[in-house]
Amino acid sequence: MEQKATYNTTKELLLRTPLPEQTRTYRPVSHEQVINLTLEGLVKSGFEIERELYSTAKDGLVANGRYLIKNVEDKEMQLQVAWQNSYDKSKVLSFSIGCNILVCTNGMMAFRGIGTFRKKHQGEIQTFAPNMIPEYINQAGELFGILQKDREAMKQYQLNRRTTAELLGRMYFEEHFLESTQLNIIKREIEKPSHDYNSKSSLWELYQFTTFAIGGIHPSRWMDDHIDAHRFFTNVLGDEYYQDVEDIPELVVEDKRQLKLFDV
Repeated sequence: MEQKATYNTTKELLLRTPLPEQTRTYRPVSHEQVINLTLEGLVKSGFEIERELYSTAKDGLVANGRYLIKNVEDKEMQLQVAWQNSYDKSKVLSFSIGCNILVCTNGMMAFRGIGTFRKKHQGEIQTFAPNMIPEYINQAGELFGILQKDREAMKQYQLNRRTTAELLGRMYFEEHFLESTQLNIIKREIEKPSHDYNSKSSLWELYQFTTFAIGGIHPSRWMDDHIDAHRFFTNVLGDEYYQDVEDIPELVVEDKRQLKLFDV
């Protein structure tokens, strides 16, 4: 079995990375500020943090933070909040509500314009982040409920081998968030699953095989690939699945007919 690379770090080591200088067109946001905004927002919203997880690359120039929440009840999934930031202009500031799959610790991040924002290190970002991060966290419970609905819909969507092969081909050749090594991991999981997702031959099971395969990717890709995976699998459900969106919070979705990443 392939060994997944590890990019894990501690908060203390992450905070040692020096913040780059601000310029006329570039306005960095410190890892420390994002961490503090997230932790303060979670506490104020009544969430209890079970674990804080941090990963980094390029000597701290790219960083991710994940926070697993333990007081949101679900037997299969755990609410998580995550962010990504960079000091080298390679990645925008991203923030997302998602979940952690308990049986395997796979990540799952929302994409549908309901739980994710991406903001370039320009303009008003230094006032945008302190305003938006607490607002997203405040609605995390509602957003988690939508992810639960996604799960149940995917469990009901049965796949045969031909459809499975077609979906894998699309992820590899068209969507480009799978590499050949990850395809091999998914193939092995299909033949002999490492975990029981209680949804044999379903879209949900294939989704979990996919997030398992991309779980140890480079920190610069972790957030984007997980968001892309969630977008891909929920899109497979079809347009009819998105017609009932009355419970999607108004915070992000300006046009409920366009469920997409909020990118500003």
